Amino acid sequence: MCPQLSPPEPLRASEAEKPPDGISNSENDYSNFSAAMRTYLTYLLGFIMILSTLTATIYFPLIPMLSAHFSVSIQAINLTVTVYAICQAFSPALFASLADASGRRPVLLGLIGLYACASLGLALNHNSYSALIALRAVQSIGGSATPSIAYGIVADVAVVAERGKMLGPMLSTCNAISAVGPVAGGGIALTSNGYTWVFLALLIIALTSLLLAGFTLPETGRNVVGNGTQPAHGVWRTWLSLFRGKQFWCWDNESRTDDSNESPLLNNTTAKWRPLSAFTSLGIILYPDAAAVLWMVASSYCVYYTFQVAISVIFDATYGYSELEIGLTFLPGLAGMTIGGIVAGKLMDRNYAKTAREHNVDVDRKKGADLKDFPIESARYRNCLRFVSFEVTLVLGYGWAVQSHVHPSILLIMQFFICGTSTLLSHTASALLVDIFPDKSSTAYASGQIMRCGLSAASAAVLQPLVDAVGRGWYFTIFALFVAISSLASVVASRSRGMRWRQKRQAMTSCEGSDPIPASIPACLPRNDEKGEGTDRIRSTETCSKK
Repeated sequence: MCPQLSPPEPLRASEAEKPPDGISNSENDYSNFSAAMRTYLTYLLGFIMILSTLTATIYFPLIPMLSAHFSVSIQAINLTVTVYAICQAFSPALFASLADASGRRPVLLGLIGLYACASLGLALNHNSYSALIALRAVQSIGGSATPSIAYGIVADVAVVAERGKMLGPMLSTCNAISAVGPVAGGGIALTSNGYTWVFLALLIIALTSLLLAGFTLPETGRNVVGNGTQPAHGVWRTWLSLFRGKQFWCWDNESRTDDSNESPLLNNTTAKWRPLSAFTSLGIILYPDAAAVLWMVASSYCVYYTFQVAISVIFDATYGYSELEIGLTFLPGLAGMTIGGIVAGKLMDRNYAKTAREHNVDVDRKKGADLKDFPIESARYRNCLRFVSFEVTLVLGYGWAVQSHVHPSILLIMQFFICGTSTLLSHTASALLVDIFPDKSSTAYASGQIMRCGLSAASAAVLQPLVDAVGRGWYFTIFALFVAISSLASVVASRSRGMRWRQKRQAMTSCEGSDPIPASIPACLPRNDEKGEGTDRIRSTETCSKK
């Protein structure tokens, strides 16, 4: 029988990494989820995230077939790709804030269910081009927000010092499966003489994800279950717990009582979500510490996206490859993404440990660390400029290699390292973005999605006009220069001023009322506690004077 625990207290941003003293060891730990559970979540989330990535890559080989089937132009089918990208930008902003406020599990299950319905509709749609656009948009809305929620779950259950251990394998699992997307899409369509089974395959993946998450994914939201010691109720419980008798121990933190179906969120005033919360991701972009990190997220991802757009044209126009051969040329880059994710995860944890030793900070892998006075920006970006230089050199050389008509094997090798390095930098910056917004981890990742989709779309739009104007050699020279300036500015600004910007932002947020304080009680003034004994100074006058 599971112990009866009281509903969780609201977590403040400053307490997200360091629970209060004076309570039991399990409650004082940053996360009460076991190492085995964190390992399971790593690969489960990696599989669920392919609803975002595989959906995009598997669709490209279908474009000519869809154009012929619906009797529309290639440009009209390309419009469905544009609609997908637009929804891919705003969907995480909406649902990430909802997941931060009301818990990860119900939002994730709802999104997977929405994605499954859209995939079924696409498989059954044989006549309507309008329905194709609409269902493709719904499919994007359902799948695109899953990575931001996955990042939020990692931030819930893993201390900063060990997040790389989860992020690396999680992202690599996702990238490895998605890498076969173009080949799988073309192969399924070729053997079935149609696109229906491609969408049915996505439906099967969605239903598998729904069952796995429904039965086994515990609620991890820290404003719902705290560090995992608080009970989960109602929709926050796993389906598996509903079929287990009281004689069995509960699944992690879930209550086995039948008389308590109320969610802990119902009495938690900090967890209320409003539609305007969807704009929080846009607001994050305006903070200087976040903006510096977001430029690295966007520019490094832009490298990968630009090459995905350019590869097919290069190998078609320059080397005369067939459609199947062009599909195979994507594999080295996607393999580089997979390995880049693994390396990024290992380097993040190693760099954090080295920086902690240099600043005489103990790495507590149970209780976590308070990042308020810790230079997490320097830790994440340690030796980052070496990878930036390597990436820029490769991008620069790639353009002139194409211009010189080198052997295609050289280009494939360069694609492997370019995509691997850009993935490493992008994932490192995304992890830093989550670190500096511990109370809005999914929302912070969603802001990165907005930035990288916007910049990548702009890059794709100007690619061909610039190539036509100056040639591939000079185009990639200009692009490499842009990436170098953006990445250098991001790293230098974050390492030199990021910590001060972050501390100032957190101090201002604290004074402006991130905590649920009644309007009748002025900020920065003492107030009586619940028993009327003594005072509780919510915020220090010194902190608020800095506002």
